[in-house]
Amino acid sequence: MSPEELFFKLNRLHRFLIVAALCILLLVGFYFLVVADQLVVINGLENQIATIEKEILNEERKLAEGPKLEAKIKGLRSELQAMVSSLPEKQDIEELLQKITELLSENHLSASRFAPGREVVNEELYYARIPIALNVTGDYRKQGMFLASLNSLPRVVNVPSITLRAGGMTEIAKKLDVVPLEAKIDGETFRRLSQEEIAAISAKKQAATKPGPAAGARPAPPPPPAKSGGSGPPRSAP
Repeated sequence: MSPEELFFKLNRLHRFLIVAALCILLLVGFYFLVVADQLVVINGLENQIATIEKEILNEERKLAEGPKLEAKIKGLRSELQAMVSSLPEKQDIEELLQKITELLSENHLSASRFAPGREVVNEELYYARIPIALNVTGDYRKQGMFLASLNSLPRVVNVPSITLRAGGMTEIAKKLDVVPLEAKIDGETFRRLSQEEIAAISAKKQAATKPGPAAGARPAPPPPPAKSGGSGPPRSAP
């Protein structure tokens, strides 16, 4: 008996169940063979689209904040230029030394060293930084008052670093019951450059940016030398 005859001998319910089972098997096979691979590709594309959209939003945010950042940078540059313009033009180290000496005397401190260093020129903002090395001996409270009094000077004096160590006990320190400290102070002051210095820096920058001769170019050959002999008209034959 053929399979068709067997199939049609079954009752209607059994035939319906067999057809349904075959349809389900076909659908499952189609899903795993075709649809599942396509879903993986679609999910990958959706993730790429989401990443690109985030990048676009970030770039748009940066573009929107660009004018604000430029305005802020411009304002900071203007403030910096104003601060540089307010610096004294001359070095005036002797005057600064005198004022620091007066502050040391007012705070009852002794200085064993005051050595201005070599200037460091900032060619972009046209100012010079002058390092100052200062060794001071005295108790901690008076040294703190001295450092605070540096702010009262008309000239800007910064103290980027200070090193403290115990000093030798003297008779006066023993009587006053204080511990003397030796402070190694690295300070710095500033000045703006003069118009002559600014002009010299500008000339140096222009000379550095001026294009030189092209590489491999040969100089023009010198003109040929003139021939010897008379230059008058030729003589006629006799």
